[in-house]
Amino acid sequence: MHALSDLRGIVNQYMRKQPYINRDEFFECSACGATVVNAWYEYVENGKVSRVYHCGSCGFMFARPVLLDDIRARQMDSIGDAEFFQNAVLKKLHEHLIIRREIQAVARLLQRDVFTMLDVGCGTGWTSSIWKKAGIDVTGLEPSITRGSIAQERYGLRIIPSYIEEVITEEQFDVVVMRHVVEHLADPLPVLNKVRSLLKDDGLLVMIVPNINCIGRYIFGSKWTWVLPWHCNFFNPEALFRLAERAGFTPMKSYQTPSPLWYPQSFLRIFPGTNRLSRRVYKKLSLLAFFPFLPIVALGYLTGFSDNITLIAKMRGDNQ
Repeated sequence: MHALSDLRGIVNQYMRKQPYINRDEFFECSACGATVVNAWYEYVENGKVSRVYHCGSCGFMFARPVLLDDIRARQMDSIGDAEFFQNAVLKKLHEHLIIRREIQAVARLLQRDVFTMLDVGCGTGWTSSIWKKAGIDVTGLEPSITRGSIAQERYGLRIIPSYIEEVITEEQFDVVVMRHVVEHLADPLPVLNKVRSLLKDDGLLVMIVPNINCIGRYIFGSKWTWVLPWHCNFFNPEALFRLAERAGFTPMKSYQTPSPLWYPQSFLRIFPGTNRLSRRVYKKLSLLAFFPFLPIVALGYLTGFSDNITLIAKMRGDNQ
């Protein structure tokens, strides 16, 4: 335990040494409402500059201006990356170590095994189908016709073809899952307010986002796979808690999960002229590419600076 505490201390000391770049722009933090004036990184896309700002109050980071401000510009129709490029080993590990853990946690909090679930941005429906196999009544929300059709045909899922911002339905669900969705939203707060209307009074919201306080980001910095411009929000656990509370939810359970997914691509970015090679590596995921980075992934998990955050939150009544 002492060794683990020492490791956390070393990572924390390194974190505090990160430099700030002072800017004149002022923004409101979506997570906690504080005024933000400091930027850490700059990103250039087709001649347009976006800066990644950092909230000194909660640690939330966000890109401004948002380069994909039209929700249709963020639509993803690709198939391979929606299911780990059909890597059977990675899919099986993700199912047993990640998805089944989510299902068990939700069932314990609801105190029942049978319930309804809306999967926002369900993609091709692969992860949704795991919930379905567990006996949950699953509906997918997916704006991509390409991905939604696969979810219907391959996994037999009921699909609502819409963005969460535009969906119109009188239905309410026991659980709403937002898996790697919130980091794409230019303004997440009104979207989460809308999610409240889709949940029953005792309903649960499950949010899964990348952890910007992961050890990989501190090692690679601006070379880390930020997934810009599609991602515009970057959460640490505190910021995700604050956002949920601000949107009217009470956090019930939170934990972090490791993933080696972005490490090979980030490593290659260190070397000039390797952008094309890094994209090729990403499109052909191989277990061999992950092996050199597994000790770093394990260190992040043990020290509390792992790669993804899962937060399960309950609807908060008006009197709370």
